[in-house]
Amino acid sequence: MNNQPDIVVIIWRRNSDDRNAPRRIVQAAVIGSANPCADRLEQNDRFSRAQRCLLRNGFTREFQERFGDFGISIFVRTS
Repeated sequence: MNNQPDIVVIIWRRNSDDRNAPRRIVQAAVIGSANPCADRLEQNDRFSRAQRCLLRNGFTREFQERFGDFGISIFVRTS
């Protein structure tokens, strides 16, 4: 039985020239598994699509912080 949580850390960026532009993934790191959402965590993918997939598949957003045009979000799924 696997009691280890799955953790996904996403660093994202919003285009400062267009406040309506979607947030884009700069980098993502996975500890454990991000399935079935792993293919949505590629660089330059839309953050909103990755977030939606993670939340629909048992992850909860445990942390989110914005630093100017950049931000970090951490998602966790426990068994």
